[in-house]
Amino acid sequence: MRRLALYSFVITLIWLTFVVAISFVEAPAKFQALKIENSEVITPALQHALQIGHVVFHRLNRIEWVCCAFSWFFVLRIRAVRTRGSVILLGVATAILAVQTFVLYPALDFRVAEILAGRMPPQTWHHIAFVVGEVAKVLTLGVLTGAQLQAFARAVLSE
Repeated sequence: MRRLALYSFVITLIWLTFVVAISFVEAPAKFQALKIENSEVITPALQHALQIGHVVFHRLNRIEWVCCAFSWFFVLRIRAVRTRGSVILLGVATAILAVQTFVLYPALDFRVAEILAGRMPPQTWHHIAFVVGEVAKVLTLGVLTGAQLQAFARAVLSE
């Protein structure tokens, strides 16, 4: 039980770390390193950054779904980890991930394809919604990780 409670904490921490590393470190650094300041002008640097971002974020999305599935497995399987709060938090994170995957990514992918084809589509709300979702997901996963660490500590102390 103690080991499974630890795994639950670790998998959620991995998920949280991936999102922070990619969304809040890699993506902004890429645009800064390529000195992309005006996204209204299509440049080879912008196209290159978007191609890289497209690949990276889609891979991150797959990793997130794997982490999400394992998180649900542990939350539903381990009594010490399965609290109303952990189920709600994981449900919120899953809902955010689902909206990003099935609503926002298709719209953002279309925009990237247009820019790569040399056409600048009008600005949409999708990117801002994605960023807001990432912030909400990081906060949710952070609280969930803390709750799982507490569950692990309780499991250690009870044995």
